Amino acid sequence: MVRRWSAAAAGLLRGRDVGAVYAGVVLISGIVVFAQPHGVAAQAVLDSSTNVSNLRTQPLLVLVLSAFVVSSLESLWILPCVVWVFGAAQRWVGRAATVLVAAFGHVFATVFVGILVHAGIAHHALSNGVAHEPDVGVSYGLAALVGLMVFRLPQATRRKVAVLGTAALIGFVLVSQTFTDLGHLVAWGIGLAMGFVGSRFAETGR
Repeated sequence: MVRRWSAAAAGLLRGRDVGAVYAGVVLISGIVVFAQPHGVAAQAVLDSSTNVSNLRTQPLLVLVLSAFVVSSLESLWILPCVVWVFGAAQRWVGRAATVLVAAFGHVFATVFVGILVHAGIAHHALSNGVAHEPDVGVSYGLAALVGLMVFRLPQATRRKVAVLGTAALIGFVLVSQTFTDLGHLVAWGIGLAMGFVGSRFAETGR
């Protein structure tokens, strides 16, 4: 029985080790952080955040930490999606490319949003308090990989999905008017761009 369970688990995780390891680290960090008293947990999230204040003082540290921290225990619901999407990407383009696309999506969406917030504060369109708002999680990298996976679809379908997905994310931005949703749109666009470039190279090499 144990061998059967082990074999089933190995089969399930085959080709999904990047997402499984990433989700496992995020799960452990979430449990550790939110096992602390509320004030301590909130400060840990804030210290790991890629808000403008932290990006000014310790950009490299928070760009890494923020990808492994969630804003609440409820946010852990997304981890099965991480395993599935990372796994789908890994089985298609491999480990290195999967990590690269997710990292690009996370970093560049974060930096783009940070620049906009900084500009808004500098021009007094936003309050200084926005510079200290928490911004953590796996969703930017995930959005980039979903954008990449659009190019796994047949050509006619991928165009429709790309347009509909972009329109939906623009709609979320207009309705919510949050920088997080803007970051999702940017990360999705990064994934689409990398998928487009990759597909062109693949077609050229045939």
